[in-house]
Amino acid sequence: MHKTLFDQKERSLQGSADYNSDPYEYYNDSARTDVGIVRETIESWFKMYPDEEKDEMIARFKVSFDDTFFELYIYTLFSAMGYKLSVHPEIPDTLKRPDFKAEKGTEMFYIEVKHISMLSQTEKSQKRRENVLLDGMNKIDASNFLLNLKKITFKDQSQPSNKMIIKFFNEAIGKIDPDEYEKELLRVGFGGMPSITYEDEKVKIELSLFVKVEHKRGIQSRSIGSHPFQTQWGNDSATIKSALGTKGSRYGKFNAPYIICLNKQSISLDILELQESLYGSMEYSWSTNPENRDEKLRLSGNGFFGSSKNKKFTRVSGVYLTNANTANLVSTGDHAFRHNQFAEFPISLNITSSIQNILQLKETYPYS
Repeated sequence: MHKTLFDQKERSLQGSADYNSDPYEYYNDSARTDVGIVRETIESWFKMYPDEEKDEMIARFKVSFDDTFFELYIYTLFSAMGYKLSVHPEIPDTLKRPDFKAEKGTEMFYIEVKHISMLSQTEKSQKRRENVLLDGMNKIDASNFLLNLKKITFKDQSQPSNKMIIKFFNEAIGKIDPDEYEKELLRVGFGGMPSITYEDEKVKIELSLFVKVEHKRGIQSRSIGSHPFQTQWGNDSATIKSALGTKGSRYGKFNAPYIICLNKQSISLDILELQESLYGSMEYSWSTNPENRDEKLRLSGNGFFGSSKNKKFTRVSGVYLTNANTANLVSTGDHAFRHNQFAEFPISLNITSSIQNILQLKETYPYS
């Protein structure tokens, strides 16, 4: 009997994952149809992974789901493009091993994989603290309402008391008549409705309410209906360059092309951000000669690959970047490959087909 990544069992867990839930455990236990389709897809990829490597991959999926998913994704993607991949191949003059060696006919290159975390350790701790709070707030008895979270302000590094927060909002919301609230809402609009605010020495929470439609009232469900908007200013080209730098010189010199595959989680793939991180930002130049301005728009050469006068990381032949995750492979998942024009070992690889086409996924994935 072949090894499986997930347990073969009856599943009964319904609903969305908690904010702080373990990803592997949720995918393993969920009975949702869409999660089941994702699980079956990942399982089909895992089936093709080398048997002698499966125990280690199972163990790593349970500890670091996103990183390990990306490794399996890359293995599956390049296999689907006709390459034969070896896992952790030996290379001369070092005990270090890249993730894969890819071969197709006379073509051969090495692959290193990295999932980029956009959060620092401090930010990760803050996110875990926030997730614990949100999981607690989903237990607020708002059976006639949904919570519209407007602002959450942590005052220190400690964890607020969910018990006190739940008690406060249960009492405050329990005094509100949904019919009267709806009438007032129609009269003054959302902007005119008062906030309900909880505050102690650790946290301040401001929220308002959405009234449930009448036939949904009295039914317990997840209480949070809306989160505060989070806006990203600028781009992450510096983070991409930093991630590439840790892999670019890891193995010394190869005797073959070497590519780095990065996974950066975002709603869409920003090609301009990728271009800037690899080739540098755009700069405008001109001549001081009034009769010939010779205006030019060119790459500054301050990217990962450097410039013709200052070539960098020439052992890296190219970079693959994607925002692929378990659910977006067809919807918003995208990818791009860019060559290093200064590479010591150039590579002929080109990726022009979509993730969906390469992996032969249905248009309706992951819903059917």
